[in-house]
Amino acid sequence: MDTLSQEALESASNGGRCDGGGKARVLVVPYPAQGHMLPLLDLAALLAARGLEVTVAVTPGNAPLLAPLVESWPAVGTVTLPFPSTPLLPVGCGENTKDLPGHLFRPFMASLAALRAPLLDWCKAQSSRRRVTAVVSDFFTGWTRPLAAELGVPHVTFSPSCALHLAMSHSLWRHLPRRRRADDADETATFPEIPGSPSFPWRQLSWLFRQHVAGDEVSEAIRQLFLWNLDSACFVVNSFAALEAAYVERPLPDLMAKRVLAVGPLSDAVGPCGDRGGKPAVPPANVAAWLDAFADGSVVYVSFGTQHALSPAQAACVADALAGSSAAFVWAVRSGTAVPEGFEAATASRGAVIRGWAPQVEILRHRAVGWFLTHCGWNSVLEAAAAGVAMLTWPMGADQFTDAWLLEQAGVAVPVAEGAETVPDAGRMASTIASAIGKEGSAVRERAMELGRKAAAAVAEGGSSRRDLDELVQMLATAA
Repeated sequence: MDTLSQEALESASNGGRCDGGGKARVLVVPYPAQGHMLPLLDLAALLAARGLEVTVAVTPGNAPLLAPLVESWPAVGTVTLPFPSTPLLPVGCGENTKDLPGHLFRPFMASLAALRAPLLDWCKAQSSRRRVTAVVSDFFTGWTRPLAAELGVPHVTFSPSCALHLAMSHSLWRHLPRRRRADDADETATFPEIPGSPSFPWRQLSWLFRQHVAGDEVSEAIRQLFLWNLDSACFVVNSFAALEAAYVERPLPDLMAKRVLAVGPLSDAVGPCGDRGGKPAVPPANVAAWLDAFADGSVVYVSFGTQHALSPAQAACVADALAGSSAAFVWAVRSGTAVPEGFEAATASRGAVIRGWAPQVEILRHRAVGWFLTHCGWNSVLEAAAAGVAMLTWPMGADQFTDAWLLEQAGVAVPVAEGAETVPDAGRMASTIASAIGKEGSAVRERAMELGRKAAAAVAEGGSSRRDLDELVQMLATAA
């Protein structure tokens, strides 16, 4: 991040000054999930680079995740609040979604609203010269909107998802559509107020919404979080106009016609950071040295994110497909996923398996990597897009179906499977991988590389994302 500081500070040397001559102090409230925290902390780094004073609110279990940010920007402050005790969660369940079983995700999300009172107390205890002048928070922490209102300061909602999913989610929570046939998971839901009126089968909609039960405590608490978001001054998304022009260049009714600022790809804007998200299980230089032996675009990178562990059958399918495709590959395997015995030895000449946190950005940016077999988590999608890497998509849940659809519309991805429980046919997957790295995949790869160039242009001086970031900084700097 050090390379960013000079350029950013030169371009906005007085960005952090308020109209009255005081310093703008921005309170950043992330949602404790890896895919949510990383991009918002990237944004916090950019705000700090522009001269804004930034304080990040976390609980003790998530404080270590701030280390790369604080090391690069020592002036970034932290406020550490005790994790709330609530009857909705068992004692000691964990403070980050990576430590939780799936059935606790919703009560976890609702329970975090209990942080509002102690965080408000902290804000009010600050001296007049150190008072919070604006709040920027994740869209899963909508409880910070009434907190900002009590402080009399602007509130900005940050989305770690694409702008399309942001609009779709808030449409669902505003209108509460219901299926005509409760047992039909393929019934179509259409979003008429979103450009192009996109339609998706019910099973691909937000899982948070699909589990909503009217009158249920957790369900109603989650809905309220999204409704609070709609009162924000604006929305900020980790995306860029060349990928989502239809959803960021004009007001959307589902977002109450509020401005949507696209400031991504944030990983590209901030620059490389080897321990972004955690200490890599393998040094990036070691992976790069291994990749150097392969031709440009010939390697497939495989990762399904931090939340989903493949079942033994799914892991066997991926292993068989990689073995049968003859493709060179790097497979990042999270804990809980069992690689079939003998697979690594059989493919050692052209494959590498990384167990634990992989240096994903560095891998994707290596010239040898041309394709990414991915679950379509938005952070992964943007990191691949920024690197000009084409994608083989296997969306499994959350916003991933929307992301996969968006990539197909852009012509930079090929579908291989869908669904968290699906066990694809290994032979067909192998054939798809082989075709992708061959001549049949060249057109998709060319479009992906062009999208990568557009992503780089977006965060460069004069680019669309740089302009939107300038607008956000100006708004935050003049908020006092």
